[in-house]
Formats: sequence, C-alpha cells, structure tokens
Amino acid sequence: MAGTPMFRAVVSPWGQRAWAMQVERTARSYLRRPRMNLSPKATDVETATRRFLLYFMLPAWLIPGVVDWVWHKKTDIEHTSGAGESMIHCLMMSEVGVPVVMGLLLEINPLTLSIMLGHSLVHEATAFWDVRYATNHQREVLPREQHTHSFLEILPFMAVSSMICLHWDQFLAIWGVGGRRGKWRIRLKKERLSGGYLKGIFGAIAATLAVPYANELWRCVRAQHRGEAQTPWLLGRQDPVTVPDSLPPEPTPPARTHVSASTEGLR
Repeated sequence: MAGTPMFRAVVSPWGQRAWAMQVERTARSYLRRPRMNLSPKATDVETATRRFLLYFMLPAWLIPGVVDWVWHKKTDIEHTSGAGESMIHCLMMSEVGVPVVMGLLLEINPLTLSIMLGHSLVHEATAFWDVRYATNHQREVLPREQHTHSFLEILPFMAVSSMICLHWDQFLAIWGVGGRRGKWRIRLKKERLSGGYLKGIFGAIAATLAVPYANELWRCVRAQHRGEAQTPWLLGRQDPVTVPDSLPPEPTPPARTHVSASTEGLR
C-alpha cells in the first residue's frame, strides 16, 4: 500500500510498531481473500438478496438523507434548533453508519448481528427525539420532511431484516435457540466485496451525508458564535399556539361625507 512506509519508523510509547503497520497487514490479507459472487447470472435467492442490499437499498438510503438536509436548510435550522439538533443528526448517522460498515467488511455472526439490531432500535428512538427536539425549539417540521423521515427509518429496518433472513442461524444463536452457539467475535469477511464497490459506496456516503451534515453543523456553530442564535439546549419549550373559537368582528371604518361644490360655495 502506497504511503505506509513512512509509518514504519513510528514507535508507540509501549515500544510497539505503529498501528498503521497492522492496518497495512490486515488490508493486504483482506484483499487476498476470494471475492463474493454477485454475478447477475446467479438467480438463487441468497445472491439476489445480497445484490438488492448492495446495489439498491444502500444507495437508495443516501437519497432521502440529502433531501432531509435540504429541508433542514430551508427551515433555517442554524437560527432555530441550531447545533443541538444538528448534533442529533450526526448521532443518527453514526447509528446507521456503524451497521453499514460492519455489514460491508465483517462476517455476520451473533455479535455483529446483535450490534446491528441494537443500533436499529436506538436509531428509531433517536428519530423520535430528533423531531421532538426540533418542534420544541422553534423549528417548523413540515409534512414533506416528516415523509422523508419515513424513508430514513424504514430502509435501515429493512436492511437489518434482510440480514436476519440471510443469516437466520446466526440470529437464532443470539438467543441460544436449539443449542446454537455462534462465534461472538469481530472477523473480516471470508469472501470480500470488490475494492471498486467499497471505494464507490464509501465515497458516495462521504459526498452525500458526511460533507452536507458537516456543513450543517458548521453553519449552526457559526451562527451561535456570531450571536445570531441562542444556545439551543438552553431554550425553553415553545409555547403552544391557541386559536380562539370565534374572532371579534373587524371594526367598520367611518363613512366619509362628500360635500358638493354648491354647498361648499355657500359657506
């Protein structure tokens, strides 16, 4: 791997080689492993499900993420809910990002599958917290944004459900059903994905999620430092808007008196 020789002379405080050496060896070992068969000619259910996850569902998740960022910008997040809500968005991306990276690089066993399930449940709870925080801190969450949230919530759930279907024995091993005992450890995939696909999908995630939401957080922090917005977590809840049953009638303007020219001449 290019660029790694510069790290060979780096020694940690414990007298060991730098972590870059271990990363290099692991990457080389991973790239020597056989590639996963995802040929379009394969018609079995398992291969078709993998193709659907990798080439449709994962890229489709990126689209509502960008659209949601646009809705945040249009509702002036930096001057309403501000950095507080933006950090919740970063938390939600990490809650989905960790299972995505694990699914792309690691073997699916009871440990990785449990982490995926846990992150999926925590992501759903954080999504409720996100909307509640926004509405309680003077940012208007319009129906179009709420509908976008439905895609951001259901796609990770569908992905984890598909992983359970593909690895049903590992799912049962989580609970010890039928005496099954899986390997609770972190291991790289025995059959790897292509390097081109990994570069493409990680680049797409960086371009459509990491960069836009880093920009959102930067705008929110900048507005707060400039004094254009209050510290969001110190704001109180928004007072509810009450509409009276009947509005008072509008006052009738006084009638104007027209004086004729002949009458004006007599004065």
